[in-house]
Amino acid sequence: MTVLDPVIQYLLTCEKKRVTLADVMNGTDLPRRPVLRVLDKLTKDGYLKQVSDNHIMPKYGEFGPPRRNPTWEIINDVKSRPKQALHKNTMRDRIWQAIRAKRHFTRLDITRTSGATRRAVDEYVLILERAGYLRRTGKDGKFITFMLIKNQVDRPIIGPAGGHHE
Repeated sequence: MTVLDPVIQYLLTCEKKRVTLADVMNGTDLPRRPVLRVLDKLTKDGYLKQVSDNHIMPKYGEFGPPRRNPTWEIINDVKSRPKQALHKNTMRDRIWQAIRAKRHFTRLDITRTSGATRRAVDEYVLILERAGYLRRTGKDGKFITFMLIKNQVDRPIIGPAGGHHE
C-alpha cells in the first residue's frame, strides 16, 4: 500500500479548500515524513498550491529545528490525477540506455557507462537475456559479450518470472 492513495482519499473527502500537514496526518493516521513528501509531490504536479509554511517549535525535551506545518490550497481536481506514472531515469533506465548505445557489449562496459553497480548490471542483463532481449555472443578476453536483439526506445518492463507486462 502506498501513502499516495490514502492522502488523495482524504483530500477528496475532507470538503475543505485548505488543508495543513497536521490535518492530513490526523485524517490518514500516517507518519509525518511520507505524508509531507506526497503533498509536496502533489504541489509539484499542480494539484495543490502551498499557501503558507508555519513552524512548530520543538516540545520540551525534543531537539532539532522547528518542524514545518505547511498549509495547502486544493487548486485542481485530485480525482483526475493519473495513477502512478513510471519513474524515468531509474538505474535500470540508465542501464537500458547504455545497452542501446553499445548494442554489442560486456557487462563491464555497461557498468562503466551507466554508473550502476556491477551487481545491478549483472541482474538486469540476466533478466533481459531470459526475456529474449539479449544474446550471448562469446568472450572478449575473460568477459562474456552480449548483443542487443530486440531494440526499443523505452525500457522493457519485465515481471518477476521473466514475463512481459507493459
